Amino acid sequence: MGFRVIVFLLTGTAVSLLCFFRPALFERVALRVEDTKFAVREFLGQVPEVSENVVVVAIDEKSVNELGRWPWSRRVMAELVDRLREARVVALDIVFSEPEAEEADQRLARSISRNGNVILGFFFRPTSTQKENPLALSLLEESEFLRYKLLSRRVGLLDIPHAELSLSIFMEGALATGFLNAEPDVDAIYRHYTLAHLFRGGIYLPLALQSLRFFFGEDFHMDLSERGIERLLFRDREIPVYRGRFHRINFYDPSKLRVVSAVDVIRGSVPPVSFRGKAVFVGATEIGIYDVRPTPVHPAMPGVFLHAFTFSNIERSHFIRSSRAVDLLTVLLLAGVPFAASFRRSFPQRLTLYALCLLTYPTLSYALFSLLSWDLNFFYPFSAFFLSVIAQEGLKVLVAERNVRELRRAFSSYVSPQLLEIISRHPERLKLGGEKRTVTVLFSDIRGFTSISEKLNPEDLVNLLNKFLTPMTEVILRNGGMLDKYIGDALMALFNVPVDVENHADRACASALEMVAILNRLNPEFRREFGITLDVGIGINTGEAVVGNMGSRQRFDYTAIGDTVNLASRLEGLNKVYRTRIIVSENTKRSLREAFLLRTLDMVIVKGRSEPVRIYELLEDTSRNRALAEEFEKALSEYMAGRFESALILFETLSLRYGDETSGVFVKRCREMMENPPSDWKGIYTAREK
Repeated sequence: MGFRVIVFLLTGTAVSLLCFFRPALFERVALRVEDTKFAVREFLGQVPEVSENVVVVAIDEKSVNELGRWPWSRRVMAELVDRLREARVVALDIVFSEPEAEEADQRLARSISRNGNVILGFFFRPTSTQKENPLALSLLEESEFLRYKLLSRRVGLLDIPHAELSLSIFMEGALATGFLNAEPDVDAIYRHYTLAHLFRGGIYLPLALQSLRFFFGEDFHMDLSERGIERLLFRDREIPVYRGRFHRINFYDPSKLRVVSAVDVIRGSVPPVSFRGKAVFVGATEIGIYDVRPTPVHPAMPGVFLHAFTFSNIERSHFIRSSRAVDLLTVLLLAGVPFAASFRRSFPQRLTLYALCLLTYPTLSYALFSLLSWDLNFFYPFSAFFLSVIAQEGLKVLVAERNVRELRRAFSSYVSPQLLEIISRHPERLKLGGEKRTVTVLFSDIRGFTSISEKLNPEDLVNLLNKFLTPMTEVILRNGGMLDKYIGDALMALFNVPVDVENHADRACASALEMVAILNRLNPEFRREFGITLDVGIGINTGEAVVGNMGSRQRFDYTAIGDTVNLASRLEGLNKVYRTRIIVSENTKRSLREAFLLRTLDMVIVKGRSEPVRIYELLEDTSRNRALAEEFEKALSEYMAGRFESALILFETLSLRYGDETSGVFVKRCREMMENPPSDWKGIYTAREK
């Protein structure tokens, strides 16, 4: 658990720092992700309605085409201002910083003064080559904002040293002035509206805020500190302030904003009375004039719309609200989801929790924005979630790898490689218990091992066993079997455990034939080195068995138990009776998919069972053995029918012709039957040996 806590704290802290400081590299991506909320809100039909008090008089393509290229003569602008006399305020997103003809300038100045509702725009400049006009600067001071309270000696607003103003002749008759500066985000997209600037010791407001002041006849109130604007009030309502000096523009559908062409106003197509009591923003919308801004809702929005939207936002209280503290909290909460999920061992359960989070949080974030204009940050909390998922799942992989190494060290000395692989991938299976499954069991034993062990010293005996068991084990593993255990000189192998193995009976029979072939190749070496040769007996049976971890909680082994296993062991022992090497059961014969050479040996009741079983010898598929098996079947048929004399003749012939020791066994048995004829012969032999 300790590592999981550390991972949670590291991921949560790292993304929290990113969320708090918002480095440009990440913020570029974050802002674009957040912008999609506007599109979703529009799709859902939840875009707020722009104020009916806002009108934009546009210097648009139509106006430029009919009145000539921009800038127009001051006489034309005077006519436009005259036509807007009924408006409560006329905010000009235009700067008249250069003189025209004196008569034209006087004409516009009279219109501005006569209307008494014009707010002029101006720009703050970090550098300037323009000669300052002392009169214009003194007139600018009349628009200085004074309703503020200082909470610290230093004010955290941007202080800009120069101003590009309209000519003093226009400023003298203007109602006020408001700056036009706009600041893009790190990705050059305009999402915010600057609320105030410092200029030569004074505080100045932008065009939209000045328009609101004079439209309602009420003033703003600011609390200022070194962090910028701590609080901004208007008409007894608090306006959310973003990063100490910005208003987050709650963008409307531009098509729903009332926009009137300037040429229609000048030519009287739109009567002056239609502007009565309105806040009119005059500015360029023609792209060729280059007063356009990329925004989240439009790649080239006219700059005058930013002033109009801000006016409507504040008038109608259409604010985008957010909280850095809430964002940081959601970062930690979403980083905590994978941490909580990490206590679930089941990956599907963890995946379900992840999927639930993937559905719930985006829905919540986008719904809050669309319905309540609350911006619950999406990018940083989701980044914390994905980073935490990667970290927690990565930690699980590392811990699992460590556990696998520990398991391998702990079990490699006494479990098979196949089982070790299963344990490595599924350590939860290391518990007491079992399952029923169809298996093929193979028992192999060295004939006469007791007498062999008496002839060899311990070192040679161990060496002999190693040289014998190593290749035999390799054969079993190569054929998909699982080495269950060594029992002295014997071995037990299981096929179709612990995972499914196709054609497991065939694989067991193929292993047995290969084991005999390998022993034939090894015997010359054993004769040279140890002075002996080995022989084996192999028993194979197929059927249901209980397989699993058997033993105690302190010590257990993966093995199989049941009648199927017992019968395989008995079949291995019957090789001594029938002088054979490989005996398979009828169940195994029925399970075979490939063509193996089998000769029927007998119907036998083995020790410990009451029901007879038909048994077969598995032979190498050669022409000699095929002929032997065919002729043996005929002799055995006579024997099973109780015609012991004819069977005796056939078995003796086979024994002499092929040197077949199994036929010799039946020769002896036929003679016994002839001497002591059975009273109720059913062709069943009862084995008295294991």
